Amino acid sequence: MTLEKLTIKAEKNNPGDFADQFKVLFNPNQVEIVKTGWKMGENGPVASQELTQLSLDLFFDTTLIGFPPENVQNYTHKIFNLTQPRIGTSTKRPPRCKLIWGTISGKDSLLLPDGFLERVTKKLTHFLQDGTPVRATLNCTFKEWREPEKQAKIANLIDDPVRIVKRGETLSSIATEEYGDPALWRVIAKENRLTNPRNLNPGTVLTIPPLRTNSLTQRV
Repeated sequence: MTLEKLTIKAEKNNPGDFADQFKVLFNPNQVEIVKTGWKMGENGPVASQELTQLSLDLFFDTTLIGFPPENVQNYTHKIFNLTQPRIGTSTKRPPRCKLIWGTISGKDSLLLPDGFLERVTKKLTHFLQDGTPVRATLNCTFKEWREPEKQAKIANLIDDPVRIVKRGETLSSIATEEYGDPALWRVIAKENRLTNPRNLNPGTVLTIPPLRTNSLTQRV
């Protein structure tokens, strides 16, 4: 049975296309994911605004995949170049990425559903007699991508309050707590663009919009 390889999907030309897809040469030995959920404030724990960070080391060795071995940078450049701005028009940004490894319940297992390559360190560690590098390690740090509008709302808790979903909570229970009416769950779903409101994972950051008059028509 062939060992499943970690796959990186990245935006290629346009926002959200994720058309650039490639598998790593060798799977990493470990993946580190850091998420800070809470920080201590003056009046107790407060929700952290820090983004999820994923770190891993990727190993490349072309002496193990063919002879004569080719320049290892033919493989490392695909990941190394993910730091380059190429998406957008006037002000370009680096491509957003998805890291996929294995499956959960028959679906892709997303190590990082939406992020970007914040930092990468390339080490060339073995060379042929003519100086051609054939072995390398990439130390990669990916960071969660959050839409600028959502980031601005989270930073401004007074105008657009946010909350972190706790285990066992539903949109209806949150709507009851925030608005006093469970039927107004659609207001929260629409604001956060939730395509499957029943799939509400603990730790999800939700924007809770102010209740306006026209929101009262969105009852079930």
